[in-house]
Amino acid sequence: MKKLFFPFVALLLLALLSGCPQSIQPETFVTSQIMVEVVQYMTGPALENAQVRVFDAVTGDLLGEGVTDELGKATVDLAWTGEVLEKEVEILVNAENCAPSAVKGVVVSGALEATDLENVPVIEMAANRAMINPESTELPAFTFRFEDAEGNPIDPTNIATDVTVIVEINDDNDWEYFDALYIGLGYVPWAGGRDAATFGATSLEYTYSLEGKSGEILLHIVAYNHNRARMDQIVTLNFQPPETPVIAERFAPTGVWIYSLTKDSPIEFYGLKETAGSKLASKELHLDELNGAPVEGNIFVQIAWDAPATSTDIVGYNIYRSDDGGLTYKKVAFRTGDYGFDHGIGIEPGKEYFYKVRSVYSDGSESGDSNVVRMVPLDIFKVKLVSPANRATNVSRRPIFRWIPTDKEDPTKAPVLGGGLIDENDIYYGYYLWIYDTTQSDGQHIVPDDEFYTFGPSEVSVQFLDPSYDWYYFVMGDWYYYFFDGLEAYKTYEWGLDYAYAIYYGDDEDGDGFEDWISLAVTIDWGYGIDRWVNEPDYYNRFTTGEGY
Repeated sequence: MKKLFFPFVALLLLALLSGCPQSIQPETFVTSQIMVEVVQYMTGPALENAQVRVFDAVTGDLLGEGVTDELGKATVDLAWTGEVLEKEVEILVNAENCAPSAVKGVVVSGALEATDLENVPVIEMAANRAMINPESTELPAFTFRFEDAEGNPIDPTNIATDVTVIVEINDDNDWEYFDALYIGLGYVPWAGGRDAATFGATSLEYTYSLEGKSGEILLHIVAYNHNRARMDQIVTLNFQPPETPVIAERFAPTGVWIYSLTKDSPIEFYGLKETAGSKLASKELHLDELNGAPVEGNIFVQIAWDAPATSTDIVGYNIYRSDDGGLTYKKVAFRTGDYGFDHGIGIEPGKEYFYKVRSVYSDGSESGDSNVVRMVPLDIFKVKLVSPANRATNVSRRPIFRWIPTDKEDPTKAPVLGGGLIDENDIYYGYYLWIYDTTQSDGQHIVPDDEFYTFGPSEVSVQFLDPSYDWYYFVMGDWYYYFFDGLEAYKTYEWGLDYAYAIYYGDDEDGDGFEDWISLAVTIDWGYGIDRWVNEPDYYNRFTTGEGY
């Protein structure tokens, strides 16, 4: 029997295997792709070398991963088994010294063949410097629900009345609360633009009117914890107004005006004061009263406009930005007033951007475009203090103070702030000189009565007590006219700049009497309001006078 057993088994297996191709099917793989753009603290620079991982929102399986490049971008290839061509995913970003950042509620589409992929989605994310523990993986946890005016639950896929969004922290510890929480309908909210916000609280409620909303709109719930970890929960709301009002005529805003501020002493912030008004002067950006800590740099872009003379049925305004020369636009904010801020993700200095605004009507429709404004944010620069040099001795009692603007990274090169898109010689550079008496016990300061300026990045040279200026000194709490004939002999002073900025004024293409855009770059501001925050100098030069002039 043993001799017959093995041939019998072999024949049986051969028979079974011969039928396998008809009964066992290979696994089906779906491929997809997603583009993730990561910046630091919304208005900051691109975040390079950040790890990007994409997970199945239901199973937690890793679908793909990548690393951001020098532009903060990562294209992540995704793959999963099965025949489902749409999948909800969660995106997680981790970077050195940064708290984690995540986005939930993103839906990606796949295809059975990679060549069939269309319209790769772009997800914008921000990551903050960890404030407590950079090794922590904890993310803000919260629940959310939707209710009508009577407190009855509302299905977010079928909203036919005003809806209240209720967000509550999800934590077992009674002392836990949101460091900051924003919500925005149709855009990513931040300190400069949000529908509602709360700080140091455990919950937030906000009611959206049905008026002006129709169809699917993405709601963003953005929360930060104490470590500055960030969670952006996306929820698709489908508004179904019972009656559509008849809008006879739609009117677009006019006089769109852009103000850009680039600063090299960054602000990582949560709270931003709001101030209404169009056509703000160059020193009226109103970005003061922030709560936060500096890290590396920011670009702020403010957009203002004139509302139509006929504003019946207008419920707000959508702000759009183009990064490709005006070929395509994406919405960056919705505002009910006549101004707003771009959220900053994807904006780079020395690059060209186009902005336009549309009126939003009570039926959810939009007007045509406003005037389109082209804008170039200026890059940052540094200042090299040439003479008197640091630790110089036997310096003239009427020294010649010389300084020069330089490239932000290479002090041997002249700065190029407009990226070649504007004439560098049309950029105004303004400086304020300050001399410190280091041996005066009550703090003597010597200053001219006005700023020094150049057009273009030129060296500045000014002799102390130049008669073109009045000179003053501050001592014992009061200002006095400087009546001496020079600095004191054999005395040690420090000198530097109390502010240094560059500003460019665009053209008035719409003919309303105002420049269509203003771009400002600030590298030093000791509280003069140009930067709106203190932007300390990098250094001062210390020198000692001799006897002669």
